[in-house]
Amino acid sequence: MLMKTYLDAAEAAHAELTRIDQVAGDGDFGDNLRDGLRGVVSRLPADADLATEFDVAATWFLDEVGGTSGPLIGLLLREIAAELAEPGDEDTALVAGLTGGLAAVQRVGEAQVGDRTMVDCLAPTVDGLRAATGPVDWTATAAAALTHARATADLRARMGRASYVGERVLGTPDAGAMGIALLFWALAVHRDPAARDGLTDPAHLDG
Repeated sequence: MLMKTYLDAAEAAHAELTRIDQVAGDGDFGDNLRDGLRGVVSRLPADADLATEFDVAATWFLDEVGGTSGPLIGLLLREIAAELAEPGDEDTALVAGLTGGLAAVQRVGEAQVGDRTMVDCLAPTVDGLRAATGPVDWTATAAAALTHARATADLRARMGRASYVGERVLGTPDAGAMGIALLFWALAVHRDPAARDGLTDPAHLDG
């Protein structure tokens, strides 16, 4: 179950997500992501297909998860769920859903690349998926997503609470970007459990 894998990653990364969010915000991102995924997993039927997983997760994050990031993650998951509900290849639907989700997140949140938000992980990772040819390499995609998330440590925030703390955020990555990197980690491990051995352990996001 992909959402259980995402929850496992969020549980492992909880302390680090909390630490880095305390540098720039109120430190609740780790709680919101972990608790939101706990709620999702508790409501999923044991035989849920991938479309159902994303649909249940989207509704839960949109309606029940707080903070700025909760509803934005819900929008991303809703676009993925909609694409997976259509007949066709699952990987093609995932890439289309991620593409639509990026557009939805930017339309509502108005963040651009460089603002130091989840978009700084999501946009370049989606761009890489769309530019690739052949079968989707989810393991390489997850590794790239973490690289993009970590690179937010070099960015000054231009949106949200973090924009008020100036250079204090430099050297610490954005928690929302890390949360999106964990979604890609879960996708890779869901596709191939052995991918876990080649990817960074979510408990050690700081490298």
